[in-house]
Amino acid sequence: MRLKITSIMILLLALSYIPVSGSVFMSDQSNIVSSRDSLDDDLYIFGNYGEVYGIVEGDLTAFCFEHDAAGMILGNANIFAYDVRLGGEVAQTARLFGYTVQTDAAIGRNLLALGNEIKIDRDAIVNVDLNCSGNIVYVRGTVHGDAEVGGDIVYITGNIDGDVDITANEIYIDRPARIGGELTYTSKNKAEIDDDAIIEGGVNWKEPEEDIDSGDFSSFAAFARFLFFLMALVTGFGLIILLNRHTHEAADQINNRFWQTLAIGLLTFIICTGGAVVLCLFIVGIPLGLMLILLATVLFYIGKIYSSIAIGRLVFKFLRSGKKTALGWELMVGLIILTLLFRLPGLGWVVYILAFILGAGAAVTGYLSLCKKIATSKAAPDDTGTSVT
Repeated sequence: MRLKITSIMILLLALSYIPVSGSVFMSDQSNIVSSRDSLDDDLYIFGNYGEVYGIVEGDLTAFCFEHDAAGMILGNANIFAYDVRLGGEVAQTARLFGYTVQTDAAIGRNLLALGNEIKIDRDAIVNVDLNCSGNIVYVRGTVHGDAEVGGDIVYITGNIDGDVDITANEIYIDRPARIGGELTYTSKNKAEIDDDAIIEGGVNWKEPEEDIDSGDFSSFAAFARFLFFLMALVTGFGLIILLNRHTHEAADQINNRFWQTLAIGLLTFIICTGGAVVLCLFIVGIPLGLMLILLATVLFYIGKIYSSIAIGRLVFKFLRSGKKTALGWELMVGLIILTLLFRLPGLGWVVYILAFILGAGAAVTGYLSLCKKIATSKAAPDDTGTSVT
């Protein structure tokens, strides 16, 4: 869907044009900017919980489980959290990604929202355009530009000055809704439009060529994606705790030897799959073939972890000008970015395969590199000139 592509592109742009100097970082379990605080820089929050009630004169970027902002953001607001609540004022554009997204903010430019349940409340004001996609979407506020909305169920009771484009299974336009432009909707069902609702530009109903896949927007699908994300996150923390040195080394291989790591990953894939097929042709080789398939499955699953850490490391290296960041934060940020990239229509599968092959190569080359370092350290002479063996 075009909206999802837009979401990812804006995410990448938001991460690509971030100034390093003059930025404030907050990375505790709870990060609070009180109503008495005023920051004259960009603010970056990484933690379990974040609150912003004061003034941020630059951009706000947050990666949290739960985030609540009701202050004044003079730049852009980029919030990635399971539970997102945005109030107050945002002078520029707000980009909100979460399982639940709720806003009653006054937004100076555009609002982009992606999640399971999205609520744009009555007091919300979007001064330019609205783009949102979710399972259930409520648009109760005011939009002074155009609106593009996608979901399973869409409710509109707000005031939209421009054109409205909706793709959904169920659409409800209830009073006191007002649409200043044209309403165009794509649905297998006719929209239920209240007689008191005002649509000044007319209504254009487009039936989809095939049924909209409501499962893509369903609560179950959203929960399943979140569960897979959580499983990967737990697995990643397990690797960090149990295999810390190897995890560091594997991520370094991706950042420092990208093409070689990718080639090793591809070679590993060919050997594992090809070898398993050949072994399974012979009865005595079936157990070894199954073991090879199991090894490949493990390598390619943990490969996503190493790719995520490498991505997070690049982001933090750019944001913090080379300062070291804990592996856990690199994993969390990288996994969020990678999960969003996996949702790209068409290209998502390419990114998915590339990440797993690259990560598998990192697992192998990281192990070999670590063994080489250990062997070198054991063979290094001590102060007496004798070998440490």
